[in-house]
Amino acid sequence: MKIIEELKSIQQDMFTQLPAEVLNVMGNSLSEMLTQNLDCHAIKSGDTAPDFSLVATNNQKIELYKLLETKPVILSFFRGSWCPFCVKELEHFNKNLKLILDNQDVHFIAISPQKPDINAQLIQEHNINLTILSDTGNQIAKQYGLVFTLPENVRNLYKNLGANLPDFNGDDSYQLPIPATYIIGQDKKVIFSYINVNYMERADTSELIKVLKKD
Repeated sequence: MKIIEELKSIQQDMFTQLPAEVLNVMGNSLSEMLTQNLDCHAIKSGDTAPDFSLVATNNQKIELYKLLETKPVILSFFRGSWCPFCVKELEHFNKNLKLILDNQDVHFIAISPQKPDINAQLIQEHNINLTILSDTGNQIAKQYGLVFTLPENVRNLYKNLGANLPDFNGDDSYQLPIPATYIIGQDKKVIFSYINVNYMERADTSELIKVLKKD
């Protein structure tokens, strides 16, 4: 199943389960974000990918440029385990990762601002066999031009839905990354970028496979 179909199913569940006033706040907030050009400074195809060093949930130190010495890297930024669209995206990658690897030898890493223990819990609860890194304070996401601050009128709404961001991220900045997926070549150049302020939409693995086949 294409990820767009899986994400539409989540949207339909939201429409039937959440009160109209909640849906209105979320819809208005998303509409406003879409008009703000929040991704104007994001790293895109053709740019050099900034290097970084972060620790995975298994305490392994991961360095982007060291990974690139052996293989290209698929890099995915996600908001958090409280976001059903992010969880579905990770499950989609997890399910289709073998398909990607069968087409080209490549590393895959995902990054969120969540605390390491929250990421570890996400991996365990959803049986995800992916490398997930904790980007404390969104320092790496800032280098990639992806960070925005959640509007104040949405913060309590998220909290009431079980997503109190300070608990998940360990700070009260209410900053999040715009969901983004990159393929970075061994020359450190971005050869594919999918950045979408609309967090309800994500890149399908079939798009990644097409790019990797051409590379």
